[in-house]
Amino acid sequence: MAIFNKHREINLDATFENNHKELFKVFSDNNLDVEISDDFNGLKFFLTSLSKEEYPYNFDVAFNEENILVENSYVLFLKSADEIVATYASTGMQVKVFVAGMQDENEGIYESISIDPGKQHYSSCQWVRKDHRGKKLGMCLDHLKKNIIFDVLDGDVNYAIHKESFKDYHKDGLRYDFSSKLATIPKGDVGGAGEKIDKVYNITWTTKSSWENKQDDVKKLYI
Repeated sequence: MAIFNKHREINLDATFENNHKELFKVFSDNNLDVEISDDFNGLKFFLTSLSKEEYPYNFDVAFNEENILVENSYVLFLKSADEIVATYASTGMQVKVFVAGMQDENEGIYESISIDPGKQHYSSCQWVRKDHRGKKLGMCLDHLKKNIIFDVLDGDVNYAIHKESFKDYHKDGLRYDFSSKLATIPKGDVGGAGEKIDKVYNITWTTKSSWENKQDDVKKLYI
């Protein structure tokens, strides 16, 4: 396994790799390399080029390049040789800004929500190629994303949205702390989080201190 640093501002160094060696072992055992990048146009082109069978979601407009501040945003690729087999992305964005943008894009009934304050980071665009599913790669990529947010960018909160049926997965596997109803979207099909059949969306989040305190339990998930 190799780490390829292709981001102008964010670097995953040897200390970071050693601090999360149990996590990186999962990627190594699957003969996968990790790439961190600021190529959001490349991410969009890749995901929107996939078949609807492989990636049934609309691209999340929060990750259009014009919406990104490079210094607190990044793309993650897992690669087998030069082939991308999994993706994720994160950006520094306060939740009130995100929800306002979501309301502009998706008409529906929105709940009143309040999450922990501080430097908040949104994440989306998670995808694992069908022939690589069932290997914990989605979970591990999510955990890597959290480690970058909290260890490298010194963020306070990581949040995401998901369809209601994924609540247990986000709390038990991805180890977010909370998952609360955010909105009912009659047309469904919210970018990066659901398909046309999905109408109810939750917001899920965890904090830096909580993530640090649960590391003993998190590492047991990699075995």
